Amino acid sequence: MTNATMSKQAKVTVVVDSRYGSTLALAQAIASGARRQGADVRLCRVDIAEPEFSVDTNRADFIAAQREYADLPRASAADLEWADGIIWGSPTRYGLMSTPLRAFIDEVAPLWRAGALIGKVGAVFTSTGGMHSGNEMTLMSLMLPFLQHGMILCGVPHSEPALIKTQKGGSPYGASVVTGFDGRRGVDDNELAIGAALGARVARLSAQVEAEPASVDIAAAAAC
Repeated sequence: MTNATMSKQAKVTVVVDSRYGSTLALAQAIASGARRQGADVRLCRVDIAEPEFSVDTNRADFIAAQREYADLPRASAADLEWADGIIWGSPTRYGLMSTPLRAFIDEVAPLWRAGALIGKVGAVFTSTGGMHSGNEMTLMSLMLPFLQHGMILCGVPHSEPALIKTQKGGSPYGASVVTGFDGRRGVDDNELAIGAALGARVARLSAQVEAEPASVDIAAAAAC
């Protein structure tokens, strides 16, 4: 689908949590893919709280990434309300999303009561050190709040060539990166291409879908 056939300009919010920069690089690729489809994109971060016992704060890539990360605007509930499509991601923590991203999701719980995100498009991304360190489980955990919000899930179809060629990250459930436990494998072109494809697909779908907000409180009262 081309920009000309879209019914509206999509608005896409990308929310990222990153330590050493791999998840941030993937978020930037996702944002770039959405922008190439004509979407208006907000790339935002969450707050990182110390201490984090699994993070080596002396690593050079951590120090460099955090300078860039700190320059991003802090995500808010308003960024999610504004968007037609929401893409969020974090590093993998034991097959789960990170604590800071989970804290943000809890923070915006009033949007669930308002039904503010019903009918919007959602997609997810993550990064891991090892190939079998739980990246796909993390992607699934990242999707669950979208289902609770009544959103429409978007993945990456196998028609995306990079998903066939990748030797590390990337899955039909969302974009991912496998860096190696010391980070030396980095983020490769296939992983970035899958991220860009995910962002582009969310933008295309978001341009066609109209949100359908409806109060959960009103529905609950009517059921009594």
